[in-house]
Amino acid sequence: MKILFVAPWIPSRYRPRSLEFLEILAAEHEVALLALTHDEAEIEEAAALPVTDQTLVPNSRVGTMTRSLRSLVTGESLQTGYANPPELVTALRAKIAEWRPDVVHLNVFRTAHLVEACGDTPVLIDLDEFRSEYYEQLAADGPNPAWRAIGRVEQHRMRAREDELVRARVPIILSAPGDTRPGTYVVRSICDFPLQPHTATAPTVLFVGRLSYEANVEGLMWFAREVWPGIKQAVPDARLRIVGQDPPKSVKTLAEQDGVDLFANVPSIEPHYGASTVAIAPIFRGTGIQMKLIQALSAGVPTVTSEMVAARAGVRDGEQVRTAEDPQGWVAAIGALLRDRAERERLAVNGREWAVANHGSAAVRGQLDVAYAAVTGHRSVGSDATAYIDEYGQ
Repeated sequence: MKILFVAPWIPSRYRPRSLEFLEILAAEHEVALLALTHDEAEIEEAAALPVTDQTLVPNSRVGTMTRSLRSLVTGESLQTGYANPPELVTALRAKIAEWRPDVVHLNVFRTAHLVEACGDTPVLIDLDEFRSEYYEQLAADGPNPAWRAIGRVEQHRMRAREDELVRARVPIILSAPGDTRPGTYVVRSICDFPLQPHTATAPTVLFVGRLSYEANVEGLMWFAREVWPGIKQAVPDARLRIVGQDPPKSVKTLAEQDGVDLFANVPSIEPHYGASTVAIAPIFRGTGIQMKLIQALSAGVPTVTSEMVAARAGVRDGEQVRTAEDPQGWVAAIGALLRDRAERERLAVNGREWAVANHGSAAVRGQLDVAYAAVTGHRSVGSDATAYIDEYGQ
């Protein structure tokens, strides 16, 4: 089968879901890549991808900002404006006419405006999530007036396009089992994170996350302010280990508190899971699945998270994770796990089994196969995926 994979960026380890899907498909089929690039470094990254050929369309940063600002006037989504140089549609139509793919795989909402340009060629789009919900949350309780203003503008424009795709029965891939409307298929993100040997020498609470993402920073700051003092009182020798990229000044100041260690821009996060007793995901705004939760479960680290994060992932309190909402609940849940080794081990085993069954490579290949079979009428990937479907179904 010939698949034209269209992305608003170069699939890479920084865009792992895009890269993983591209690699799965390229292992079994001819895959051509059509993508936007910002600079020479991204062009070099693209050269290493396992594709039959590639068409790269320049997307200058000045151009992205100009089109995004213009979107405020034209009424289109800011996300669309960001990734919509006119050369992209031209290149897409030319590639379809020349190469005649069996299916076009569109990657994330920033390519949603390309559906109609695919004409009669079967198309599916990996939205990952119905992202408009995130902007609705921002509009209601964003961290500052600027974010709330963006949320008010973007939520309606993005929702309108999402609803349009659903009404048109465009096959949509989602990463979470929550909002599965007609024509949607759940294909989770791969997490083959290895089980980590336990090396913690002190009761250690771990937070892992991209620290340039405002929802991560807000959740972490809330935890440090509202929960951490209570944990220190209950378990005086407890330590908080923060691991993430590009921490802002507010996070850097946390390292000045008693028992808090900050590890910024580390080459590998794996050892930090092994050096921790309990992981946390104190996120109260967001959509889709928090991969920090899936990584922790896959690594075999018992995890405490918010009810929202657990519900979106499909894990349950007391079975694969512990959940909490208010500071007292967080202190109680974490304190109990820090003191109870048997309970930590039980949750670690359950969480690891769940992560492998739902986010392991074989599982995700099977999920992707279901989505492609619905679009093309035949299997998209290999026998391992077929075995998964036979055993687990969709």
